[in-house]
Amino acid sequence: MSERIVSMHAAHRSGKEVVDGFLSRPSGGERPAIVLVHGYRGLDDGQRAVTRRFAQEGFVCLSPDLFHGKIYHTLEDCALKKTSLDIPRAVNNIVDSVPYLRRLPWVGKKKVAVLGFCMGGGLALYALAQSKAFDAGVIYYQSMFPDPEDLKSISAPMLCHYGTDDAGTTKTEIEMFRDSLDRHKKKYEIEMYQGAGHAFLNNPSSKSAANVEAAAKSVARTAKWLRKVLA
Repeated sequence: MSERIVSMHAAHRSGKEVVDGFLSRPSGGERPAIVLVHGYRGLDDGQRAVTRRFAQEGFVCLSPDLFHGKIYHTLEDCALKKTSLDIPRAVNNIVDSVPYLRRLPWVGKKKVAVLGFCMGGGLALYALAQSKAFDAGVIYYQSMFPDPEDLKSISAPMLCHYGTDDAGTTKTEIEMFRDSLDRHKKKYEIEMYQGAGHAFLNNPSSKSAANVEAAAKSVARTAKWLRKVLA
């Protein structure tokens, strides 16, 4: 049975700027937290939906708005925004959300994970490498691929999800990523979903049965894994 949740606008300071966001949380008590990193469309309705979905699994969930109020719709506009992104600024915005979460009575000293989709999967990897504030990482079909050397400083365990029919995060990219993690002796698990394509969780408009099944299975696996890792 899913938890009753409350959702709201949020904002935290990162350097000299204030980063808006969307927060969903169970209705009472301290819980572990997840920072969810959106894909190249921005903090859209799909991102809000998955923020709520993981809150219903019992986590305090924050999606920072890394595009600062902008949402993109066409493939061309989304791709241009991703390839023009100031990566260090975005990563700082992600990392700086942790002190904000710690100030909330719903999180306190509980552990915090970072979870990212598509572009956000790559940013989550950078955040894990830059900061020890995260106790776990969940990567969904990253479409931004850090240099293997940028993965060396990751110490948190990771759970990674991919569809077998993903044209953006290909089998070759997944194997290269796996080889890099093995070479650097990282703690990770990779889950593959037969027939699923890209954005199978954070694109709720998908009519693909394989995507819907992958979304349900991945949420259940992630929630179970995070309850153990963040305990």
